[in-house]
Amino acid sequence: MAHIRTQVRDAVEAALKGLPSTEDRCFVTRTFPLDHKRLPALLVYVLDEQSQPAEMGADRDIERQMSVTVEATADGKGFDDELDQIAVEVETALAGSGFLGGLVKELYLQSTNLDIATRRDRGEKRQGILTLRYMALAIAPESDPETAH
Repeated sequence: MAHIRTQVRDAVEAALKGLPSTEDRCFVTRTFPLDHKRLPALLVYVLDEQSQPAEMGADRDIERQMSVTVEATADGKGFDDELDQIAVEVETALAGSGFLGGLVKELYLQSTNLDIATRRDRGEKRQGILTLRYMALAIAPESDPETAH
């Protein structure tokens, strides 16, 4: 088994692999170098987790609220429309994932951000970046951070 965060990232990746716009270009990393030949693509990562006891006493469960980021990158003419289409596909796929196959108790979109990245100093094209942040709630025993229930 793996830590619950790893399982959540992997489950999000599995839910998003094979979308019409991004096909198999979904990666569990925040530093994968994306070149224009591999775009559009998705990156999945967790940057933040807030935890608290679900109850007091020994042998207690911990509620883990994770901020799961799905970052889409596209380039070329009309990347805003392409990113909006990717948002439709991602939101639909995660809403239909059955709470990541029952791994989490809650999963919902918290925020969306659109941005532009440029590397004109290297002669590269402008890229659009769509960042979707989801809240995922998992509950696991304090003594076993690999097992959600």
